[in-house]
Amino acid sequence: MLKSKKVVLLWFLMAFIFALLGGKGILSAEASAIAITIDGERLSCDAPPVTEQGRTLVPLRAIFEALGARVEWDDRTRTVTGIKGGTTIKLVIDQRTAYVNGKPVTLDVPGKILSGRTMVPLRFIGESLGAKVDWNETKRTVIIVTGSGSAGSGSAPAPPKRITIKDSHGRTVRVPCPPQRVVSVNSDVTELIYALGEEKRIVGVADTADFPPVVKRKVKVGKAFTPSVEKILALKPDVVFGYGGFLKPEIIAQIERAGIPVVLLDCYNIDTMAQDIRTLGTILNRQKEAAAYLAYFEKYQKLFKERTKNIPLNKRPRVYLEGYTDYSAAAPGSGGAQMLDCVGGRNICAALRQPYPKVNAEWVVAQNPQVIIKACSTSVPSGYGENADAMKMKHAEMMRRPGWNKITAVQQGKVYMLSSEIYTGPRAIVGLAYFAKWIYPELFRDVDPEAIHKEMLKKFHGIELKGAYAYPAK
Repeated sequence: MLKSKKVVLLWFLMAFIFALLGGKGILSAEASAIAITIDGERLSCDAPPVTEQGRTLVPLRAIFEALGARVEWDDRTRTVTGIKGGTTIKLVIDQRTAYVNGKPVTLDVPGKILSGRTMVPLRFIGESLGAKVDWNETKRTVIIVTGSGSAGSGSAPAPPKRITIKDSHGRTVRVPCPPQRVVSVNSDVTELIYALGEEKRIVGVADTADFPPVVKRKVKVGKAFTPSVEKILALKPDVVFGYGGFLKPEIIAQIERAGIPVVLLDCYNIDTMAQDIRTLGTILNRQKEAAAYLAYFEKYQKLFKERTKNIPLNKRPRVYLEGYTDYSAAAPGSGGAQMLDCVGGRNICAALRQPYPKVNAEWVVAQNPQVIIKACSTSVPSGYGENADAMKMKHAEMMRRPGWNKITAVQQGKVYMLSSEIYTGPRAIVGLAYFAKWIYPELFRDVDPEAIHKEMLKKFHGIELKGAYAYPAK
């Protein structure tokens, strides 16, 4: 009898504690058992979902990025902004009114900050971004489907359709559209996939992939030109993107024998950039976003060409453009030479036959360039999050090269360093702006490369400009 009374007393005590806590302990335990899948793949969160009034709240960055949206956080106003394509979502923490493309929407449960983490209502975010959101009570799983397929039964989405494309090297390739799992060992393609809002599809990247900074969290599969086929196949990709002309043919053959298409998109040559971006947009079913990126790129490209097209050849400054290693030049057929052509520079290597010829100090002195530009790779750290110290040291070393004191560019202080992040590639338009300013300072007085770069990062990556990309910068 005494034991029975103790059990009853303990039950009432637990009920009283539960009431004081508002049931938070039990809700948290329930939520920890909730799974979330997006197009058949389980969503990994760095904090467990919680439930409030029958609604599931999840970490804001996890859900926005998983659905391919760019997310911004304003700490001052406690406002979350998610952007995907033509859809913009805004919600303020602890407020029940959110906005989708400026139109107010009443939330059942507002966003909250719990244990230092910003949590947002899952169903509202998913459906506002065009996904279908369902609940499977048996499996205690929230099922989100972004494309075709039925979510209600918990089944995987229908296989994507396949399309036939031609890559940068004229190869006809049949690929899923859009692919669910992507391995990209071409860092320029990787950057563009992020810019087009499809980073959630990337399951593996090259060891050197470092932009945007969040790409460093992705699984690495080896070097860009000689990646590990074993690591790639283990990720079960639907498609692999590589550098044409650099990715080893035997590696391509091994991947294709496994039934996985390999697409060789350059995405670094100015002359083929437009077609490469359109092809990537088609594969990802992001034609609209690709067109927006390309429009921004071509706006400045056209500006540089128009202002310099009528300058006579003998009036154009002679330019020596050096690649990543010492005395490796940029001749016709290289991406660097295309950059110079776009801004009307007179390439001292124009008569050389190899795209990337090796020259020497005597030859450069004899050509007497009026402007010298050096592309800086990993051996001269620069770019996002870096400072200008390494570029400054390389600049000083170049100024002291044997015989270079006789070169006009050295005498007039027109020797410049440029980060590899903006030398060719998806942000080459920023590099072109620096080229234009350095070669024709009077003609492009109104062009601000840093402002262009800042706008580009904000518009397509949702991040602030940070780091050193040119030296001297002004």
